[in-house]
Amino acid sequence: MKNSNLPNINSCSIAVIGLGYVGLPLAYAIASRKISLMDKKLLTRKVFGYDLDKQRISELKNGLDRNKIIKDNKKDNFGSIFFTNQSSDLSDIDIFIITVPTPLKDNNEPELSHIIEASKMVGKLIKLNKKSKDNQIVIFESTVYPGATEEICVPLIAEYSGKSFNCESYENSFYCGYSPERINPGDKEKTINSIVKVTSGSNKIISAWIDNFYKSFIEAGTFNVSSIKVAEAAKIIENTQRDINIALVNELSILFKKMNININEILDAADTKWNFHKYRPGLVGGHCIGVDPYYLTFKAREMGLVPDLILAGRKINDNMHEYLLEQILLKINNRHKKIKFENVLILGISYKSNCPDIRNSQLINLVKNMIQRKMNITIVDPLVNQENLFSKTGLSSLSEIPKNKKYSLIIFALSHAQFDFIDYEKLKNLSTSNSIIFDITNKVQGKDIYHF
Repeated sequence: MKNSNLPNINSCSIAVIGLGYVGLPLAYAIASRKISLMDKKLLTRKVFGYDLDKQRISELKNGLDRNKIIKDNKKDNFGSIFFTNQSSDLSDIDIFIITVPTPLKDNNEPELSHIIEASKMVGKLIKLNKKSKDNQIVIFESTVYPGATEEICVPLIAEYSGKSFNCESYENSFYCGYSPERINPGDKEKTINSIVKVTSGSNKIISAWIDNFYKSFIEAGTFNVSSIKVAEAAKIIENTQRDINIALVNELSILFKKMNININEILDAADTKWNFHKYRPGLVGGHCIGVDPYYLTFKAREMGLVPDLILAGRKINDNMHEYLLEQILLKINNRHKKIKFENVLILGISYKSNCPDIRNSQLINLVKNMIQRKMNITIVDPLVNQENLFSKTGLSSLSEIPKNKKYSLIIFALSHAQFDFIDYEKLKNLSTSNSIIFDITNKVQGKDIYHF
């Protein structure tokens, strides 16, 4: 295959498809880098950010990131990114990077409609491109099971573009790669530039091109693998391993609570051994750990294998919100003085601390179950988008704790930085005389504070 018709790595046009927690920081990282980290040459790339959400595009054009990934929300933060929700603006693109959501269906099977539609759109745009003589490259970052990129997405691009895939002759061909996202929402230290980027391509030349492309702007560097399937699999096991480890600690937490032994003290003691990996018990949600294992189990079953361990871990973690509710109800039923209506304060509703993402938040499931039991719930979360929370879940949230109000049940659920002021005294001041306080962040200690 000749490589003279591949896009110029320093001056190519790039479209990032999907501007959520993955796409926006990626587009920003590409657009912000003006000098290549590889050859120190000037980068004159054109960067486009595409999303179907018209409101999202309008906000980004005005420098507002509702996910609070980009600091300060100033218009100039987004550099030279051209934001659009019109696919026609992308007719002359060299490199497409697809970062759309890949969630689950209600039956926990992969929901691939977003990536399927994105593949179709990219195929159509490649067909429309009459100006460029270069062969376009499509890079996927959305999480999928091993094989999905080449088995599902590539045939669609080929069908809708009218071009051949990975042709040895450069004529009338397109190429593909996979570089799994490793975004950690809410983490101010492990940002896109500080995390090694796994890269792959549909052949050796394309793989090298994609690897060099990411090397030109990712400060932490890259790790190039031999195939797209290897890159897909690496992504899926990162979160599957973490899910199983958390499930183990969650099950141990349930066991040791029955034995009246403090799980956190046990973990601290075990952590004194050099090869012990300390995980804390808790609720597992979000778009990665709570989703990725099901993509792998789907593919395993398709191959005739029942992945018992992975499924067992998922079952434990999926049910932890029910276990927490059982513990809460147990404390309520053991009260000396019964309360007719529980006034409940929930501190945090997103899926994890310092992150506004509510996808698959186990706290939402907990709150809905509490509402069914006629509890009066007040949710306080300064990070979540209140309109989004209500439209997706029907739940309302406040950005600040109401003044001069006390609660019979408090759940300190997330250790947002905005909750740093919360201590034992603050929780007691918010409590009625017969209040129950659950701290699942393990930040507050006290004889009448219950932990996960």
